[in-house]
Amino acid sequence: MARQAYPGVANPVSEFEKLRPLVAELRRMQTRCPPFGRDYHAIAVALDGLETAAFHFTRQPRFFGDGGAHS
Repeated sequence: MARQAYPGVANPVSEFEKLRPLVAELRRMQTRCPPFGRDYHAIAVALDGLETAAFHFTRQPRFFGDGGAHS
């Protein structure tokens, strides 16, 4: 029985580039939250998840940059 090839993303960098507006909007939302409150941290989790996923697929550390608020 032959192994099936798993489909993948041909260019993960370009796919993660498409997420930059989402990251910018999450950061904007986070600046409107009380610092280090529950909402602030919930958005931080999403931002960290996006950054981690981008690193996993692109091997570029801090793919979306610092952004300030969630650091």
